[in-house]
Amino acid sequence: MLFIPFLELQRRNGRRAVTPERRWLVISYFSMIDGMACAQHIDDRLPYLERRGITPVMLTGVCSERWPDKVQARVPSVAPSGIRFELRHLRRRNRLIRLIKPLIDLLLLPLYLLEKLVIDLDSQWSWFPLAILRGHFLCRKHYPELIYSTGGPASAHLAAAMIAHRHNIPWIAEFQDPLVHDDWLRSKRALKVFTWLERLICSRADAVIFLTDQARRNADRRTGLTKRGWTVYPGADPVAMPDVAYKQGNECTFAHFGSLGGSRNLNLFLEGLRRVISERPELTEIIRLDIYGTCDRLSRRAIDEFSWPKMIRNHGRVPRHNSLEAMKKTDILLLIQNTEEFSTETIPSKTYEYFHIGRPILGLVHKNPELSEMMLRLGHMPVKADSPEDIKRSIAELAENWIEGRLHPASGGGFTVAQAVDRLITIQRDIMLQQKTGTADTLPPVNTEMNCD
Repeated sequence: MLFIPFLELQRRNGRRAVTPERRWLVISYFSMIDGMACAQHIDDRLPYLERRGITPVMLTGVCSERWPDKVQARVPSVAPSGIRFELRHLRRRNRLIRLIKPLIDLLLLPLYLLEKLVIDLDSQWSWFPLAILRGHFLCRKHYPELIYSTGGPASAHLAAAMIAHRHNIPWIAEFQDPLVHDDWLRSKRALKVFTWLERLICSRADAVIFLTDQARRNADRRTGLTKRGWTVYPGADPVAMPDVAYKQGNECTFAHFGSLGGSRNLNLFLEGLRRVISERPELTEIIRLDIYGTCDRLSRRAIDEFSWPKMIRNHGRVPRHNSLEAMKKTDILLLIQNTEEFSTETIPSKTYEYFHIGRPILGLVHKNPELSEMMLRLGHMPVKADSPEDIKRSIAELAENWIEGRLHPASGGGFTVAQAVDRLITIQRDIMLQQKTGTADTLPPVNTEMNCD
């Protein structure tokens, strides 16, 4: 029987039935962290859930700041890797933690090394034990009609699986990134753990959401997910876009927003830019590259070694609102994917904000027809991420359009958070219908249609 408490609650003596408050238990390790994509993903959805009459009950990690107007429980990890990770975040806003962190790190070091030798998983793997305990308490107190796990680390899904099973509550699991993929770089032991966890989630969750259709198909091939797998593009919130007018200046600016690390770096773009400059040296006085966000050592080295350093301006990490304003003012937005097989089933979250900004996008896309089709349909320019020659031609074309005043704004729009939340609620209704009728055939086909309205 579907567990939705208080639906039949009535006052005695013939009084009118009490309308219960609809609550979802939202389990997300990351939330309420400015500039973090996996936190922003769920944070943007909460107001839209509330407008649809759903009250979120939040279960998060201690890295998250407190929501001022929501029920929220924050619990820590228990393993040394998790404790160290959380202290690194908390020291940014707590002076006492900054003072004692070196001592705690020293005390934890032997246990941390032993953990990495034996377990070798992500730093947040040990969050689930306390999350399960606190989740049980939240279910007994708030009676959620649904459990919705998301927000990056897989430990949120493991906690959700245990809580949903214990309390017999429908559960939607959302993978922001695939747990398992073809170009696995971690240990074989970690691959076995995540393969087991993926099968557990795909067998127990009432619905499993993926952010690309390719990720859904790959998971279906590994786990036999079938009709319980859904594709929901997360979108962005057009209301959050600042009211800032674009004005063409004296320089043609390409701007990248977000983190740069690993194979998502500036090497190929800078090689394409170098080839442009070698053919047209005068463009050194016109083209500029603005970087907003964090850079790893490889990207910083590429910037330092570029032959024309005055063409690059590194602004570092900036608050989200400031970055959106900078997007509005730039000439061309630069999108860079990793050049790994993993990129075939992921779309950078920044893409959806780019779509709503309304500026032209140059996308370095790696073997991802899904992303390329999105960009082309909205009037943007995808190129092969591993082809410096294609990148060179695109930079030259966009710069020439800017010089001639033909760098027209894109149409804007695209995928929205409101659409994603509507889709999420539709999935929940289908789960309820399926459980009520006791059949598995009531679910509609998986949504793969690109709705850009």
